[in-house]
Amino acid sequence: MKKILLAVDDGHFPEGAFRFARKMHELEPITLCGVFLPELDLTANLNYTSLFIPLTENYAAISIEQSVQTFREYCRQYNIHHLVHHDLQEYALKLLRKESLFSDLMLLSSEKFYADLLFGPGGFLGSALHQSACPLIAVPEDAVFPESLILTYDGSASSVYAIKSFAWLFPQLCSLKTTLLYSHTDGAPPPDTGGIMELVQYHFPNLSTGSINTIPERYFNTWLSDIPHPMVVCGAYGRSLLSRVFRRSFVEDTLRAHQVPVFIAHR
Repeated sequence: MKKILLAVDDGHFPEGAFRFARKMHELEPITLCGVFLPELDLTANLNYTSLFIPLTENYAAISIEQSVQTFREYCRQYNIHHLVHHDLQEYALKLLRKESLFSDLMLLSSEKFYADLLFGPGGFLGSALHQSACPLIAVPEDAVFPESLILTYDGSASSVYAIKSFAWLFPQLCSLKTTLLYSHTDGAPPPDTGGIMELVQYHFPNLSTGSINTIPERYFNTWLSDIPHPMVVCGAYGRSLLSRVFRRSFVEDTLRAHQVPVFIAHR
């Protein structure tokens, strides 16, 4: 049984992420651990250190208790084994770091979390990714459980690690229609394309291949919109951000526009 971490910011219960967790539970029983954090203005231009705010300073007890009650009721309704964690004396990111160390996967949701990931490195989700000790999924509120997969490979060890982590965490999803995208640098293909093909073909039987460079930027949105409910799987350079993985900003724009779930793992 896998332990899944559900991050809940004060007053914004992550309905989309909970639905994702519920679908995971239908595939295989999970333990869902709700970690309840203070409300933060994620649209502000916050730097990394400014997010180390004691929970006691921003803790809205009523809204937190409402979220905890909603979480428990949902878990009981769907027969999900669950835990509730919050620490009034701890810092938000430090708490997430500690909890992720003892979890298999973290789910982050709400439109604020997702937008924060894509709009720059100074916000909460970018810092959460930097601190996370386990893979995470950014789940939009209106996301549909994935019906297809987009694996991204740029030749880095992190991109390989992300694909292997996804296969380990979601073996039931590996049979979905899968596209492997090669990210080229300076017009050259990434190294060891034969090696990554040899790996993924044994995990993802319904696999096709593609290359970002073969799809003109102006057609990329159209290409992605034709894929039925995809989830993107990507690595990160050490503990850097998703934007470091996709060097071309048009890909970030596409993810922002389509609001697709993104699985991120780093080493």
